[in-house]
Order: sequence, then C-alpha cells, then structure tokens
Amino acid sequence: MKRVNIFYISDFGGHSTAAKNLKEAFYHHNSDVRVLAMNGFGHFYPRSEKVVDYIYTTVIKYFPDLWGKSYDRKRLVKYLSPVRRWVNVLSFRKLLRLMRDFNPDCFVATQAFPCGLIGDFKLKYNLTKPLISVVTDYHPHRFWIHPAVDKYVVACEEARETLEREGVLPDKIRVEGIPISIKFLNTFTKNDIARRYGFSLKLPTVLLMGGSLGMGSIKEIAQRLDKLNTELQMIVVCGTNEELYGWFDHNKGNFKKPLHYFGYIDFVHEIMDFADIIVTKGGGITLSESLAKGMAILVVDPIPGQEERNVEYLLRREAIIEPRDIRSVPHEISQLLENKKKLYSLKEKARENSMPDSSLRIVDLIMEEIS
Repeated sequence: MKRVNIFYISDFGGHSTAAKNLKEAFYHHNSDVRVLAMNGFGHFYPRSEKVVDYIYTTVIKYFPDLWGKSYDRKRLVKYLSPVRRWVNVLSFRKLLRLMRDFNPDCFVATQAFPCGLIGDFKLKYNLTKPLISVVTDYHPHRFWIHPAVDKYVVACEEARETLEREGVLPDKIRVEGIPISIKFLNTFTKNDIARRYGFSLKLPTVLLMGGSLGMGSIKEIAQRLDKLNTELQMIVVCGTNEELYGWFDHNKGNFKKPLHYFGYIDFVHEIMDFADIIVTKGGGITLSESLAKGMAILVVDPIPGQEERNVEYLLRREAIIEPRDIRSVPHEISQLLENKKKLYSLKEKARENSMPDSSLRIVDLIMEEIS
C-alpha cells in the first residue's frame, strides 16, 4: 500500500481545505493508498500555532496594507531564509519519528512553510522521496521555491511563467489547477435545491461568502442589497464566523428581501448550482469553486498580497468583476440582473477558466511520481 503525507498549516482556511480535498480525491481515485493529512505547524510547533494564527488573522483583519507591503518581497524572502532554515532544523527530530511511524512514499505541501521544512529535511538526510508543492493561489510567491521540490502544481500558465522566471526548471511545473472538492463535479437542479433548503425559484439569487472564516464586509453588503429596487433573494454563508452568524440570526427580521443564512456547511457546491451571482473575497479555493460552477463572480476587498494577485489574474481573464468598493456592489449586481447577456457572458468566462477535476488531476500526478 502506498502512503502519502500531506502537510498544511492551520485547521481553517484554504490550505487545510486543499489538503482535505486531495485526501478525498485519493480515496475516490484509489482505495489502495493511505493518506495522512496533517497540520504541519500544529504538529511541529503546537505551543506556537495558536499565537501565529492569532497574529496572522489580526494583521489580515486590521492591518491588511502592512501584510500587502511585506508579501513576497524579494529582500524579505532573502532575509528570512536563514531564520526559516534554523527553525526547520528544530523539527527534524519529530519528522524522523514521523518517517519511522508512517514511512510515506511521497510528501505533499499545500502551503509554503511545510514545503520549505520538508525540502530542508530532504537535503539534510539525502532523501529521494518526492516532494510535491500544490500552490493554492493563482500566483506562486517566492517562499514556495526550494531546490528539493520535485514537482510544482500551479493553477494557470501565468503561474508557470512566474516560477520559470525565478529559475524553476519547466519540467518541474504542472498546470493542474487549485484542488477543490470532487463534489463540484456533481450538478444539481434548481428545483431540487429550492425544495431542500426553502429557496424561491421566482427570484434571482445572490450568494454572499467570505471564505471558510466568514471574513469581509458581508453584513454591510447584505444591508445595501436589501435596499436595492431590484427583486432578489440573498444566501449568506458565514463559515466558522459565529459572531457573523449570530448577527444575521438576530437581525433577520430587519431584512425586507428573502434572506437565508448558514454557518459552516459542506453543501456549498449545491448552493452554487442554485445562485446566479456570488460576492466573495479573493481566496484561491473559493474563486476556483465559483469558477467550476460557472458563477458570475464579484470580488470585494481582496486581502493585499495573495488575494489581490488572484483578482488581478482573473480580471485579465475577464472572468470576474471587482467593484470599486462595497457601495458599488448593488449597482454592479443590478446591472448584471438587468443585462442577461452580460451575466451569461461572465458565467461562460468563469467556466472557461475553471478546472473542476483539479483534485483528481493532482492525484494522478502524485501517483505517477510514486509508481
């Protein structure tokens, strides 16, 4: 039986979702594989993980410009590299124990930190077991690059070109997409979904999401859409944001338009089949899911750094719309609902830029490496 060890960081967010999606695809694809998906930071630095998570979330939420200014800066990457290598060495004893207990045939990383950690470990102990980096945004930053990586999986040709400019050999790079759940390969009729969740079939539907963490200006956008003259219904997915869910639960009576709200769910693929338009952040996983479902996508307030680069790429592909600010969202939605040609054109562009079978493609690649 083959064994695959997938590393991510943090139990919430796109990196862990990507790892879980790959694990799901492995078991769908081949039952003769054992997959261990683990929070690398939590495993190797359990005392530090919550502190780092808190600092990251705080900076993203309250000081996004600071994050944007430091993101992927060549000088900063060069300055931090020796520090990262020193920190990585502290984990080698636990990694050796993991190698003894699980003995993986392949390492997979869905985030740059464990990618560098495993890369340094491979060089230290002259390991030949393949390391595959699965980049979960449309632009790979410099922390991904490591001489011990055997294959880079990226979302698009532009990402391939970015890595090649940084010196990565072309035969190390494969364009296979960002790993989304194989559930997105299924399609559902609007009648079935409306009956299951109580949605109206007579109204156009706007889905509001802020990723798995429920971040962004979801409350403000919902309130502005409620004042729009155009008839519509709203579906809000709050993710793990209990405060946001509580706010909608408390204020649902103040909305004039039909409002449906959920916490963290595992059926967003069904809701995306029903909704006409999604308003969301710029995370790689959510955008890839929305593209796979051929949705009209509006991205609001992307986080400076990785999300901004996701948005810039998809804007060049004419696959999304980025309103100037949240005040512009109702106007953009009204325009789309009134101009069916523009709405369907945006949906077609989404489909053209999607890879619904990305996880299965990546699993095929990994199996090639370990066969």
